[in-house]
Amino acid sequence: MEKDWDDFLTLCSKIKSTKDLEKLFDLFLTLEEKRLLESRYVIIKAILEEKLTQREIAESCQVSISQITRGSNALKIIDPKLKKFLETEL
Repeated sequence: MEKDWDDFLTLCSKIKSTKDLEKLFDLFLTLEEKRLLESRYVIIKAILEEKLTQREIAESCQVSISQITRGSNALKIIDPKLKKFLETEL
C-alpha cells in the first residue's frame, strides 16, 4: 500500500500546471474528498497564521473543533522543515 501511495505522489509531482492537477484530482477524488482536503488546508493555514482562536477558526471555516484539533495535532508532529515551508508558502 505504501508503494502505491508513493507512486501516486510521484504521479502528482509530474504534473506541472494547476489545471492539469485539478483534472487528475477530479479523476481520483470525490467532491466530498476534495472538500475535506480544502477544509484541512484552510484549517492548517489559519492555525499557522495564529490570528484566531481554535473556536474562531471553527466558526469562520464552518468546521468542528475536533477537525481543528486534528490539524493542530498534525502540525505538532511534522518535520520542522515542512512547517517552515508551510509558514512561508501559506
